[in-house]
Amino acid sequence: MSVQYAYTLTEAKEMLARWKDCEMQLASGQAKHYRIGSREFTSVDLPEIAKRITYFSNVVDALTNGTARKARVVRVVPRDL
Repeated sequence: MSVQYAYTLTEAKEMLARWKDCEMQLASGQAKHYRIGSREFTSVDLPEIAKRITYFSNVVDALTNGTARKARVVRVVPRDL
C-alpha cells in the first residue's frame, strides 16, 4: 500500500524551510513569538516545532526517493507438480 501526501515536493520543502526558520528564530532568542499562518508559537513550543520539522523531513525524503508512490508488485506462477 502506498502512502500519499497532501503536499507536493515543492510545498513540502517550503514548509520544512519555514519550520526550520521558526525554530532558528525562537532558539536564538531573536523572537519570543513566531507566526505561521494562523498559528502562533512561543519558545516553549520548541518540541512541537521539532515534531513538525521531523514530519516534513520525512515527507520530503519520501517524495524525493519516490517511496510515496511505489507499489510493491508480487507475481505468482501456479504450477502443477
